[in-house]
Amino acid sequence: MELSKTISLFAHALRFVTLTFAVAMTLPPVPALPSQTAKELIGDACYNELQQHEKRTLWSYIAERHSNNHMFREQVVETVDGSVRHLLAVDGQPPTPAQIKEEDERHQELLKNPSRRRAIQKQRDDDDKTMEELLHIIPEAFVFEDQGKEGESERIAFHPNPGFKPQSYEQRILHALDGIVFVDLHDKRIARLSGSLGTRVKFGYGLIGHVEQGGTTEITRVQLSPGVWKTSAEKIDIDGRFAILKTINKHQDESRTGFEPVAPDTTFAQALNELGWK
Repeated sequence: MELSKTISLFAHALRFVTLTFAVAMTLPPVPALPSQTAKELIGDACYNELQQHEKRTLWSYIAERHSNNHMFREQVVETVDGSVRHLLAVDGQPPTPAQIKEEDERHQELLKNPSRRRAIQKQRDDDDKTMEELLHIIPEAFVFEDQGKEGESERIAFHPNPGFKPQSYEQRILHALDGIVFVDLHDKRIARLSGSLGTRVKFGYGLIGHVEQGGTTEITRVQLSPGVWKTSAEKIDIDGRFAILKTINKHQDESRTGFEPVAPDTTFAQALNELGWK
């Protein structure tokens, strides 16, 4: 996989860590056993998250994201073709005619271009495959330290396992993380996570590129229904370079509220219709 795609997947890799702590939807939630170690809790969670991932649900929500010193408020509708984002406000003001025109053109291009929608779907499928691979290796990639109960969650620190040998760029980036997770003991789901890159990650001895030490992630999740948890806030900061001094950065700060379920077969066109787009 080319490095530029690998770096773009870094945010997914961070997110994948937060999606590894779940209960199987086919079983009622049970409390963690007193004798269960932190690694066993993480291992069970990874397995259960994989089970839920096969039963993907679609949701709509209101997103507020900070980008380039502006705050964008959007309604997001998840569909089988990918997410539809409808701009509601910029810095607390209604979108300008130019911004509305730009959004309309983007929607038109996706609506009339099946190959573009297929490309988005393929990217999502590739991301899903990468997530599944990372979920399988997480219990062995880290050393876990149980730091005790905090409220309804178990606080667990994670550090790179020096005995683990990453086999891909994504695994190398993921393996460099140090952080803390709060696992909901009732559902065995992640409630919060904070992590940072403890070392600089180099590719090709630094000749191909690198990701800077100190990149961080903070993620919060909420339960929407029995067995269903979604990310309600995420903040990701990463910097690096690859190839001929091309700068790589991923800076994301987004919160999500007002989750509502969406029909499981909703298409891009149907979502646009529901949003009143013409």
